[in-house]
Amino acid sequence: MVKMDAECSMTTSLMRWLAFYASDAQEECVSIVLRVLKLAFPHASDEQAAVGGWRAVLAVLERFYDSNLAVNIKRLERSNAELNDTLRAVLELVLGAVVRCETKETFVKDILTMEDGVQADLMAIIEKVMAQGPAILKVEADDEKKQEKEAPGLGSPLYLSRNAALESLQRENKVLKEESIYLATELERTVKTLQTVEGEKEKLAEVVQELKDHVDTDAMRMERAMHAQYDERIRNLQLELDLAKTELSDKASLAQKVSTLSDEVDLLRPLADKMKKVGTTMAKYQAKIDALSGAKDTLKRLEGTNAELVERNLKLESELAKAAALQRKLNEAKEANTAVEFRVSELETLLGRERVKLATTCSELVVVQSALHESKTLNTQLQESFHHQSTSDASVSSAAMASGISEFNPELMQKLSRLEFENGELKKQVDSDTKARIDKLLDEINDLTRLKKSFEKKYFDTQQDLQSTQSELKQTAQHFESAVAELHTKSREFNERKECLEEDVVAHALELRTVIAARDHLAAELADSKKRENGLNRDVLDLYQDLSASKEARHLLEFQNEQLELKCECLSNVRDDLGSKLARQIEYTAMQAEDAIAERLRFAHQEEDKQAQTCLKYEECIALNAAEIDQVTTTLQQAERRHFEDRRRLEASNLSTTKELEQYRNKYSVSNADWSKQEKELHKRITVLESMHTQSDQHEQELKATIKSQLHSNARLVEKNRALKADAVEKREVIAKLELAKTRLESRAALLEKERNYFSAQEERKRDVEDAVAAYSSQLSTQVTALASELSKVSKDNVDLRSKQVGCRCSVASPPRGAEAKSYYLTQIQQLDQDKHLANQKRRELLLVNAKLIHEQKQLHLKNLTLSSRVCDLEESVNHWRLRDERRMKQEGHPILDLDNEVFACTTLERDLESTTNHDTGDELPTQQDIRENEPQMVRVGKRDGSLSAVSSVEDMTILERSTATSVRRKRKLESENGTPESVHPTSAKPVAYSDFTEAEAFFSQRPPPSSKSASEPRSKRRLSHFITHNHKNNKQPDKPSECTQQ
Repeated sequence: MVKMDAECSMTTSLMRWLAFYASDAQEECVSIVLRVLKLAFPHASDEQAAVGGWRAVLAVLERFYDSNLAVNIKRLERSNAELNDTLRAVLELVLGAVVRCETKETFVKDILTMEDGVQADLMAIIEKVMAQGPAILKVEADDEKKQEKEAPGLGSPLYLSRNAALESLQRENKVLKEESIYLATELERTVKTLQTVEGEKEKLAEVVQELKDHVDTDAMRMERAMHAQYDERIRNLQLELDLAKTELSDKASLAQKVSTLSDEVDLLRPLADKMKKVGTTMAKYQAKIDALSGAKDTLKRLEGTNAELVERNLKLESELAKAAALQRKLNEAKEANTAVEFRVSELETLLGRERVKLATTCSELVVVQSALHESKTLNTQLQESFHHQSTSDASVSSAAMASGISEFNPELMQKLSRLEFENGELKKQVDSDTKARIDKLLDEINDLTRLKKSFEKKYFDTQQDLQSTQSELKQTAQHFESAVAELHTKSREFNERKECLEEDVVAHALELRTVIAARDHLAAELADSKKRENGLNRDVLDLYQDLSASKEARHLLEFQNEQLELKCECLSNVRDDLGSKLARQIEYTAMQAEDAIAERLRFAHQEEDKQAQTCLKYEECIALNAAEIDQVTTTLQQAERRHFEDRRRLEASNLSTTKELEQYRNKYSVSNADWSKQEKELHKRITVLESMHTQSDQHEQELKATIKSQLHSNARLVEKNRALKADAVEKREVIAKLELAKTRLESRAALLEKERNYFSAQEERKRDVEDAVAAYSSQLSTQVTALASELSKVSKDNVDLRSKQVGCRCSVASPPRGAEAKSYYLTQIQQLDQDKHLANQKRRELLLVNAKLIHEQKQLHLKNLTLSSRVCDLEESVNHWRLRDERRMKQEGHPILDLDNEVFACTTLERDLESTTNHDTGDELPTQQDIRENEPQMVRVGKRDGSLSAVSSVEDMTILERSTATSVRRKRKLESENGTPESVHPTSAKPVAYSDFTEAEAFFSQRPPPSSKSASEPRSKRRLSHFITHNHKNNKQPDKPSECTQQ
């Protein structure tokens, strides 16, 4: 049956291959075969085109195989209507010829595009053709004859019942396979989802913990710094208050004495003037202090923190993407590993089942032999015990199979239900955690987006980061080397365990050899028992001759004949059962071998070399088991044949004995004494047979013990294999960690490469500018050399003309051409000298202006730093006192004043101060009202949160703009008089200074960004928002020199 199924599958795959080259669904087979042969053998097909049909096909095949093909062409022509064996053989020969032609690559590629089952069948056909060649046609003809001979017995009820049982078992096997595959895939999916969820949860927990630690450390540092600054500022303010109080007391006493001491006014007028000047200077300083608030420092700190957080978010996103990719790779590797493990477990189970079946067959063989022995010895008791033993073995084997099948599914169902319940709970927990985390992150992102994103990183920060990254790279390299060493050690351990496994396999092979030797020993004992049976048969014949006279002996013999017939029927039934079991076992092994071949073809590209070696070892074990099963089947068939021969001999001997008994009864009569002697001899022989039976039982028990020991050793091998798999999983995890570290290092190296490219681009720009300046200077130098050469020529001409004029004695006056040329060249020379002189003067003036500007910028920068530090101290002290006031008011129960009133008071004070400063200095500074009109609406909204910082920053910017505007006006006047400084005297130092000046102008002309906070936020946030977000690193960072001073 299995052979028929294989042949059917091969024919279907062959027809599918042929249909692949068909141009139409209704095209005839002959035309398709001719087209294929034309593609493979164009020259031969052109020569045989005149013949046409199957004759041309056979001619091409005979020419290729170099042999005469005895094929019935009429049968091939009839095969267009239905497929027969000759057509199949011809198509197989066509396939073998096409695959071995010159253009075989195209046909091989076409075969590889088909399904896996079709590929396997076609490969089997190709191997068959390569092995047999044209002899396939003879084999097919013999098969047809055999089928015609065996056809009448195919429709028998016994054949149909066996096929029905076999088909039911095949269906059950397929259902169980599909269920196991489905359950395994579901289990793998649940495990993968659980692992991904756990990994994401751990990553989120680590990120949250890092952010919490960072925020806590920053908060502690800020609190300490703020407390220290507040304490120092309170002390300074207390001292200033004491001084102001003393001055106020002195002024109050003087004001009281003014009315009484009017005479002393004249004397005290200079003192009053001095006091007025002191008051105006104090007002100016107060206005500047109020104007120059700490907005710049706060903005810098906030922007620095914002940039750091944005970079950290980008890094985290890149790491998440890489982690997802690595997780995907790891899942794929795990899937491959689980598939291989599942296949190995299946092969182990198959090996165990085959061993159990082998043991059962051996036991059945022993039982059959004992049954034969008992049938020949004519012992009824031994016959009944053998019958009971065979029935009990069959029931035990069927019960074991049923219990194994029934116990497989419930455990998997329980595991799947438990995993689904745990998966649901984990999903709920992860969803709640992720929602909370997303809300927190959104809040943080909204807070961060309110701040401004500006100010690039400086060179020193990048250098420090580069050093830190280099140190980290070194550390990671050391860690990587240590990990590689650990990997080497683990690989050595793995090799050692592999060697142990190979030793166990060798021991298992030795045990198999011992079992085979025991089986041979049993065969020898069986032969001895047969010899003894022959002797006993002879003795029985003698007894029959002695007992021929009695009727009782005849009745006994008739009864024994009936029992022998029953026993023969039982033995025939047992033989049929054994034949069905052997057929099922052969079919099952063939199916398993086909499945193993298909899976080996599927997973050959994915499995590693070590796993392939283990699979090959398991396949060799299966092949050995199959060979052993074949040997057992041959021995059983031989035993059946011998049994048939013995039964025929017994029947012949029975007939002969009956005839001899009748003759003997007629001739002789036996006495009772002789009968008693014969009965005693029979009893002795029965005891001998019973002792032999006990010995055979003991031998069976020994065989069972050896089989149990083999099963224990197999279980130990399975446990060792599982331990090796666990070690392999740990190694893969270590490799995944190393790959993560490698990807992190690569990302850091990519960031450093980007920064290096940025700095190299800037250097290239500078070089381009320097090259342009050098080219321009070279052009000017060439022009100057050309003018000098022209002047030298003109001077030579002038000297020649003068010599001619002196040598000329003519009284006629010389024409005025020489004088005109002389005056023209002299004027040009004078003009060039004046241009050079003017260019030198302009260059000196521009250098002086640049030096003055740089000096003014240094002074302004120092003033800004001092004033910003003082303003920060004042703001911190004011905020501290405000907080204390608010707390006191809260404790007393009074309503808290709104900040808008304070803002209004501050703005009025600023207006008064601005008016006083404008009146005293006489400069045309922009008023606060003009600034407010020019500012956008967003700046007005932002003033509600920090009016002092905004006003001070605006006034600071106006002062800087005024100073820079005056310097720019002076420079433009000088440039407008006689061109740009680059055209006068192009040097490499000037454009650098000018570019620095423009960068400083752009830097100091920037206005503060409008604050995006609305008035609808709570008051506590408006009071302390810009204090909480400060970064302690920016507070303690040393003041770096400006770009102008560096240049």
